[in-house]
Amino acid sequence: MRAVLQRVSRASVAVEARVKGEIGPGLLVLVAVGREDSAATAASMADKIVNLRIFNDEQGKMNRSLLDSGGRDSCRVAIHTLWRRARAEAAEFSAGCSARAREDAV
Repeated sequence: MRAVLQRVSRASVAVEARVKGEIGPGLLVLVAVGREDSAATAASMADKIVNLRIFNDEQGKMNRSLLDSGGRDSCRVAIHTLWRRARAEAAEFSAGCSARAREDAV
């Protein structure tokens, strides 16, 4: 499992011009689920993400997690292209999981 995190002032996800989800201040999480990943892998990754101290405290230091930042939210997006492996002529995505497994994990 791979994840790319971005602190955002707002974020939204649209599919075919329809908004599927949106948040205010918080964390945008792009998630790639691999074929070998399990529910335990997803739970471990989620625990790491929500406890990562990347939000400012009262003194302006990055000392707050998503859990203790008060009012911050997360937007999770499944994106299989994070599993891309570059080759000389073409990209390979075979390490990524199926769309169904990806939906279940995210």
